[in-house]
Amino acid sequence: MCHETTSWFVYQKITFTMFTDFEDFKSDITWFIKPTDSIKLLDGTAITSSGFAKTFPTLNSLINKARVLDVKINADSYQLYSWSTKEGKSCGWLCNIEPSNISDIQILPEHQLLLDNIGGIKESYNQPEDAFSNNQNFLFIKSECKRGSGYWTEYYYDMCKDENVEPIPVDNLISFVCEANGAQTLYDLQTKQVYLFADDHSFDYVTFVEAQPQYTFHYINGVNHFIDYAEALAQQWINYIE
Repeated sequence: MCHETTSWFVYQKITFTMFTDFEDFKSDITWFIKPTDSIKLLDGTAITSSGFAKTFPTLNSLINKARVLDVKINADSYQLYSWSTKEGKSCGWLCNIEPSNISDIQILPEHQLLLDNIGGIKESYNQPEDAFSNNQNFLFIKSECKRGSGYWTEYYYDMCKDENVEPIPVDNLISFVCEANGAQTLYDLQTKQVYLFADDHSFDYVTFVEAQPQYTFHYINGVNHFIDYAEALAQQWINYIE
């Protein structure tokens, strides 16, 4: 049964818990939904492939624990994955569901596999403070990913020149996470190595890349490849809810 609560808001078969999840999302991420937006909500289902479950076992376990809400905001499709913290507080991810041909940017097959199953994370609400998702503009979203040089490239090359070091070939890099302060998480299309580029930070989970200027490229401790990053993110959230 569908009923319209306002001129622009439609709920379809929404349980009270799902309604509460969405209201908690709106309360925490106050800037995302505008008064003029057309919103449609429908109870959803987490459906992941066997290939996804095999490649991302920790992430798959997290997704299978989620309450799922299909969300349509104007013409954009999302799924809201929600969990309850140890204190019983609703938390979760709003994932952008895009067509696979949204962009012609080259990405890793593992990255595309993730997108095909859960989409990319546009917003996280009531999240753990130490999670990779904290303070990010997006994670994984294909249309937001960038290849090669960014605003930091000139700064990076100048630093390499000043210190007489060989720069990393940035044209091979895909930025798949962007923090609000400008830091970017990237992977190399050839080696699959994950890097964090940050010119100013207080992160305690990174180490400087050897033979590179400090406060440019960093390794994320415990993360080598894209799969490691996604699995570590999932574990951070599992620790938060269990």
